[in-house]
Amino acid sequence: QELLGRFPISYNGKDAVECALALDHDGVWVPFGGFSGYEPQYIRENVYIDEWGTTYQKDAAAWPIDAPIAYPIKTREDLANYKAPDPRSKGRDSEIVAAMKTPNDDLAILGGVAGPFSTAWLLMGFEDISYALYDDPELVTDVFRIAVDFSKEAARLSVEAGCCGIWISEDLGDKNSGFISLEMFREYLFPYLNELIDYVDSLGVPALLHSCGCITMYLDDLAKTKLSSIHPLQRTANMDLRTIKKKYGDRFCIIGNIDSSITLPFGTPAEVEAEV
Repeated sequence: QELLGRFPISYNGKDAVECALALDHDGVWVPFGGFSGYEPQYIRENVYIDEWGTTYQKDAAAWPIDAPIAYPIKTREDLANYKAPDPRSKGRDSEIVAAMKTPNDDLAILGGVAGPFSTAWLLMGFEDISYALYDDPELVTDVFRIAVDFSKEAARLSVEAGCCGIWISEDLGDKNSGFISLEMFREYLFPYLNELIDYVDSLGVPALLHSCGCITMYLDDLAKTKLSSIHPLQRTANMDLRTIKKKYGDRFCIIGNIDSSITLPFGTPAEVEAEV
């Protein structure tokens, strides 16, 4: 709002490009979106169900990402009756098209898709994923399959619309550790994440990983993939830039390690400069 002189009602390609240019950035994230014929099903004034069947709640602090409060898949019966959205529905690339049409000074227009764990989280909820990994891991991997199939097609259509790289959003940890054990990561999640990375690479564009949290324990495995970069190396999650640069600096383009929860939004210009 400060830079553009207007408040974006939702995250959109035109405003994202103009904001990135005002900040003198080199690239901008314009994710694959919803389809043009869909209207959320409102249960209450601030509670709605999206096209995936996930229930969200809005509040004053939610923009641009509302909080999920209920999930469509809890049991095998839910999964059997579940129908995923069609990534080919009309209008999903409309914000990418808008970004490409906005005068952008050769800004890198980077698409965005969700990783298998992030999608499963929105379809099952973290608690049910955690139980199912012990009680019925195939329920979780079946949801991973739904996620990867959608995101692969989303990535293809994003590149077709003009994106020169694809961000895979896949938060894998909290501020202290990874979300699941390394053994479970390797057995259940990594094959699906790697399949998505391989597919993006096959499209002829770089696959870029956004993963908040402490993900150090997964980096050896991620280094074996075709990922081009990792981001944001969350500073408040004990992601040590020096160690990661020394061990993986010849493998990934390393992006971030500036505190985006305190320093960037609340620090003075001098404090931001000092941390950078």
